[in-house]
Order: sequence, then structure tokens, then C-alpha cells
Amino acid sequence: MMVDLAAGAGFIKGGKVKALAVANPTRLPQLPDVPTFAEVGYKNVEAAALVGMVVPAATPPEIVATLNKQVVAAIKEPAVNKRLVDFGVEPVGSTPAQYAELLRSETTRWHKLIRDLKITLE
Repeated sequence: MMVDLAAGAGFIKGGKVKALAVANPTRLPQLPDVPTFAEVGYKNVEAAALVGMVVPAATPPEIVATLNKQVVAAIKEPAVNKRLVDFGVEPVGSTPAQYAELLRSETTRWHKLIRDLKITLE
């Protein structure tokens, strides 16, 4: 199975499952002995579970800016940052515009893959 580290870390640490590869461009600091898919011969296998904060579209820009400032400050707190990393999350703390662009590009990327491979739900 393929699962993000935050969901699978407990099973890996508990010896219930063995991590074979990570779908990241580089090895994860939490799993330094686990190779990337590229290292084991599967190029272009990269995926990440995105976690972010969203608000209703009509939220005033000043509210969005305040929320963003507070969330980024929290992410940068050493204790919070360490807990996120230990949990398997890579804290970024970008701007609302950067996150919106990331969501747009990831949506485009995955829609294309789904169409190209003719993936459907049964």
C-alpha cells in the first residue's frame, strides 16, 4: 500500500509494516534508511499528502492575512515544528497565494494523470 508518513509512521515504528520506498525526491529524515522510488528504479514516482488551511472564498483579505501570520508563526515555533516533523509532516508555512498555486498545480497534475491512465472508479 502507499500511505503518507503521518498515517503510516506508527505502523512502521511498531514493526507492523516495512517501508520499502518513499515517494519523495529525497530520503525522509524520519526514515533515513528507506530509499526513494527513484533510487530503487522507479523514476517519476512522487506524491505528497498536502495539509493546509482554507477559509470560505468571501473571507476578508485582512482576516486571511492575520490567520496566515499566526499559523506560520506557530509552525516556526521549535516545539511545534519538531512535533510536526516527528509526526511525519513537512512544515512549510507559505503564503495564501503560494498555497493556492500549489493546489492548482497539483490538481492539474493529478487530473492529467487520471485522464492519461484512464483511471475510473468502479
